[in-house]
Amino acid sequence: MSTETYGKKLPQAAKPSGFKGMVLAYLMRSVHRGEYRAVAEALRLVSDDRFLEIGCGSGFFLWKYASGTAASAGLDHSADMVAMAGRRNRRRVQSGTTELRQGDASSLPWQDGSFTAAAAVATFMFWPQPQDALKEIHRVLLPGGRLVISLGWNADDGLDHAGHVEKYGIRIYSGAELQAMLERAGFSRVSITRTKAFMSPGLMVCTAIR
Repeated sequence: MSTETYGKKLPQAAKPSGFKGMVLAYLMRSVHRGEYRAVAEALRLVSDDRFLEIGCGSGFFLWKYASGTAASAGLDHSADMVAMAGRRNRRRVQSGTTELRQGDASSLPWQDGSFTAAAAVATFMFWPQPQDALKEIHRVLLPGGRLVISLGWNADDGLDHAGHVEKYGIRIYSGAELQAMLERAGFSRVSITRTKAFMSPGLMVCTAIR
């Protein structure tokens, strides 16, 4: 992801950096706790999974929910977040079971079929090239691999997100739009559930199979 989205410099919420970014990342750990839990329940990670998180931020989800997998990896476009995630997951990184990369979701630095599961928690709405990114995730998943995407704000939650779009440069998707995008990328068995989380009265959790 570039430093510009829709002609505007990315806000901290989209690309946390510096001291303010680190503070925000710590706050988001609490704000998104319910969303993390909902995604983890949808993923159902097991010990032989090889898991990829797109937009890993501070690495909290990797540490909390993927530390028991055979291997895990995280991608973020913020160098500061990659460094922060590395500190939180230091033992796994040092043992070679967790890999962290700075990069773009639309051009993943892994080979075909590298993972059995992937997730994007509270980040999809920021992606400037979401269709290309979904194709890339499809590429790096093994056949039968699963992808979980959460959208705390979405077009089906009954809220007016015009202010959020303007402030954060995000895109608001409906469940139907996300399903269509996933199917165009080659995914099948798309299912969408809705629940409630902090600041997300209509949290959408979408699961798809490669």
